[in-house]
Amino acid sequence: MLNRRTFVKSVAAGTAVLGGSGLGLTKGLAAGAEALVLNVPGNTLGVHVPYMAAINEVLPEQEQPAGIWHRVPKLQTITQSILAGAVDIGAGDAISTLRAVEAGADLKIIGNAFVHTSLVFVVNADKVQEPKDLEKSDVMIAVNSKGDFTHVMVVGPMTQAGVDMDNVSVIKMGGSGNRMRALMAGKVDGVPLHFDQAAELAATGNFKVLIEPAKFYDTFLGEVWITSGEWLKNADNRNRAKELLKATITAFRRTNRSPEWYAEMYRKYGTKDSMKTASAEEIEVVRQALGVDIGCWPDNGGHSKAVYEKLLPVYKSAGAINGSVDLDAVVDTSLVEEVLAEMN
Repeated sequence: MLNRRTFVKSVAAGTAVLGGSGLGLTKGLAAGAEALVLNVPGNTLGVHVPYMAAINEVLPEQEQPAGIWHRVPKLQTITQSILAGAVDIGAGDAISTLRAVEAGADLKIIGNAFVHTSLVFVVNADKVQEPKDLEKSDVMIAVNSKGDFTHVMVVGPMTQAGVDMDNVSVIKMGGSGNRMRALMAGKVDGVPLHFDQAAELAATGNFKVLIEPAKFYDTFLGEVWITSGEWLKNADNRNRAKELLKATITAFRRTNRSPEWYAEMYRKYGTKDSMKTASAEEIEVVRQALGVDIGCWPDNGGHSKAVYEKLLPVYKSAGAINGSVDLDAVVDTSLVEEVLAEMN
């Protein structure tokens, strides 16, 4: 795994391949600030746009350097990169973070990269007509990692529908783009995809949405901002983390109020070619679905311990965690509370 010190040195020398702009870094370092180094998932789709804009656009508005970020396909690897000290903060998976803390890791969840999820579970309708079809011996599904939220979003609804998930063939496949291509090629028969990917896929063959977590779960967590407790003890680091949370909430609020701003950011940071040329009307459909119908970008950030208390039984029943985690030790709401007090 890339060592953080080596990575930052390579940035200074101009030898690293970065996702983020070097302009913010130069400005920040000249002013004596240090850019945050972050890991983010492999693709930027509609739900990810606000926090990518926060990292790249809003932080410099706050006189902070733009974040240095690089993409990691597997969510569990993002958690591991925090533990290894390779990066400062990651847009990671709440479940793998809770599981790591149960095993003794010093990790903190300090806020949301987005709330709920834009994921849906899409199947090859030629082979899967109803939930019980997932148990067929010739049916295979792929999730990001077993035990993470892409897995739990399937386990809960399917278990309630009478499916024995022990009889379902499940493989790991990082990156929604990789899963989408595998489903199209017939290599797997069901995958979690973002709803905008699902809409595109529906036009190419006989595929259908089997699960919509946003309709099944009152609350669900997708990507959260995670860091190490040791890193957060440093006062300067704590302030830098607060700036990221402030930028994220600012981006949420702009997205909710300005279709024009969201459309600009959507075209700029989206990783699908079709996002670069999408019309304002097409983008507004995405913004309304995610922001209004699902509520992915709450004005207050949506970070509270109560959400985790509600989801812990779901995670435990899915076998994702054993249920022994002390939420007070991992879910830190103090930074968001301070940011909201300053913003409001």
